[in-house]
Amino acid sequence: MVRLVYSVGPAIAAVGALSVALIVPPLLSAAVPTRETEVAAGTSITLTATGIGAVHGGPDPANAVTFQVPERMRRLATGDESIAVLKSENGEQRLSVSVVDGITDFATAAPRMLLPLQAAGVTVRFDGQEVYAGDWHGLTCVLPDTAGGVCAVANSGDVAVTITVTGPTREAGFRMIADVLNSSKAVQA
Repeated sequence: MVRLVYSVGPAIAAVGALSVALIVPPLLSAAVPTRETEVAAGTSITLTATGIGAVHGGPDPANAVTFQVPERMRRLATGDESIAVLKSENGEQRLSVSVVDGITDFATAAPRMLLPLQAAGVTVRFDGQEVYAGDWHGLTCVLPDTAGGVCAVANSGDVAVTITVTGPTREAGFRMIADVLNSSKAVQA
């Protein structure tokens, strides 16, 4: 009898701890809304680059990129100053822009810039097309398993960006990529 009392206590404690671990996180997620900020079309966003040039400097002083939001969107908080994630008002289109610095060999860097997408489980492949917009030159790619999913990696000097767009059509996505690149400038943060 004494043995049963001592074995029930830890079992009840374990069940209680397990239920807290399973129930509390979903309740907190439901209670804390996703932080979004409304952004008007034409609003400038500056992203500070990560990479060798951002850390060590170099002959090219640019370590950031600034671009204009192509249409009225909502910016989602990422906690990373090198990434911007935006979605259209109706949620139909999603735009992500990230920047790195210190690119000395774009041909080698371009495939590596897609590695974070692949690590996140996104299927991505270059489609053999090039993009020239404003001061930027790069390669386009597609996200074949994502509705309207397109992307581009492009560079200007030693700064490079990765842009992904998902939405209704690939044509609309490529237009948004061109709009972002045409309004982008490599700058010193």
